[in-house]
Amino acid sequence: MSIETAPMIGILGGYGRVGAAAARFLADGGGYRLRIGGRSADRAWRFTRRLGDCAEAAVVDARDSQSLMHFVRGCDTVLDCSGTAFSLRGRVRAAVLAAGVHYVGMTDDGGSRTPSGPCSAVLFTGLSGTLAGWVPRWLADGLDSATRFSGWWGGLGAIPPHTAVSCLLGKRRAVDLPGDGHPEDCPTCDGQGSRGEETLDVPQALASPAEPPAHAVAVRRVLPEELRQQAYLLRLREARWHEVLKGPGVPAFLDRFALRGPAAGEDRALMAAARELARASLRDAAGSSPYQVMYGTLDGTRADGAGVRRSALLHCTDVTGLVGVFASITAHEVTRGRVPSGVHVMAATLPPRDTADWIVRHLPRTTARTTEVPTGEPGRTTTAPPAARRPG
Repeated sequence: MSIETAPMIGILGGYGRVGAAAARFLADGGGYRLRIGGRSADRAWRFTRRLGDCAEAAVVDARDSQSLMHFVRGCDTVLDCSGTAFSLRGRVRAAVLAAGVHYVGMTDDGGSRTPSGPCSAVLFTGLSGTLAGWVPRWLADGLDSATRFSGWWGGLGAIPPHTAVSCLLGKRRAVDLPGDGHPEDCPTCDGQGSRGEETLDVPQALASPAEPPAHAVAVRRVLPEELRQQAYLLRLREARWHEVLKGPGVPAFLDRFALRGPAAGEDRALMAAARELARASLRDAAGSSPYQVMYGTLDGTRADGAGVRRSALLHCTDVTGLVGVFASITAHEVTRGRVPSGVHVMAATLPPRDTADWIVRHLPRTTARTTEVPTGEPGRTTTAPPAARRPG
């Protein structure tokens, strides 16, 4: 396929942190023309020069319908990394879909999830929820059935304000579980409080480059929307998810948000809260190296009837790059026609194994591996060793 006939992916906010990372990953893979859009012609042009012949620059203001329609023309997919989607309440997504173009939004725009038209729309709903929904699918790939999933995620690093919006919207849809975390318990939470907090005592079995701090940190047991969906689809009897939060700023802010956060429809208040969360994350990360860590286990049965326990470990130091990988592979899947029409959350569309491959391919100093333990027997690593860790 020549570059002239390759599919076109337009990236709104294409020279920003997440947009630029996604653009680089798509350019590295080849097979696409990229249209890098933003309100600064100079920044868009300078960035496209670094990407090479596959990229072109465009000036676009997502708030201006005529400007947006001019940008969308000729695109197969629009990847929205602009951060304006929520403030416009889904109007960018609606305009892109109305033009017959697929849409991938890196901010949950808070708009309707009702399918509309033949095109696909995929929304990023926050890093914790996306991991909680993708990892069970990664571990269940190839199993005949699955019964129990348990996982945790933790990280440290500055959160961009528009990514913080997705985080806070995800918190609204998640269920805080002070109890056992069974899917059937999530509507009532056993009538107990809104948050479980405990001291994380890291098991020796998790000792690895991705080991979280051994001292006390805030640990919250939650059931994100994305994990509830996968628990239903995989017919899990039990699903647990913990968020490991270093502080003090981010845990304290989330406590306040849970108690008196803005109500639905208070868009300006939510944007202000997102900016406050971003500032808290910046203060917490000051003087420390950023990281993201995820560990999960899934009990299930292989096609031969053997019971197994699979585990997954993900550790990376590039927080923005990880979100950029999710953005780029989702745009790739949508453009290749592998995502059905309608509105989806990103966790449900990420390809189980290929996503891990993209992560280690594009992010230095990254570990992504799975292990499988037959019941009562020693485990074995199931990912190919060359793909398990990319050196720095």
